[in-house]
Amino acid sequence: MASSALHSLARRLGQARLKDYIARQAGDDLDQAGIAALYVLHAEDDSLRITDLAARLGIDSPAVTRNAQQLERLGPVSSARDADDARTCLLQLTPEGRQVLSRFLLARHQWLATLLAGWPPAERREFARLICRFTGDIDRHLCELNR
Repeated sequence: MASSALHSLARRLGQARLKDYIARQAGDDLDQAGIAALYVLHAEDDSLRITDLAARLGIDSPAVTRNAQQLERLGPVSSARDADDARTCLLQLTPEGRQVLSRFLLARHQWLATLLAGWPPAERREFARLICRFTGDIDRHLCELNR
């Protein structure tokens, strides 16, 4: 039962139409891949090589290269050659990219707050505690898989 509910949750939260809705609420036209790239770049709080961004996103480098070129044209990402390896391109969030991501995260937070508005405060706190525990367990397991 819990496995089925988790699968259903993951499928619903991963739907492109939900992410498109949240992006529209944020006032941005970036697609799911663009938002994911901004999120990873923000989490790193530094520049990343395209190959590193691809690894973190779990997709191939050519797809990330195309996405990065589009993001650079639109303004949320800048690129520069690595001083240590001129063949390598480093990507970094621009101030505009930080604003785009901030608006997206705020819109997502507002959507979640609307969903949970009818829940009693104690249930919202317990749900948040359990989600944090669950995602922490997932992170630990993924780290073990990478060893």
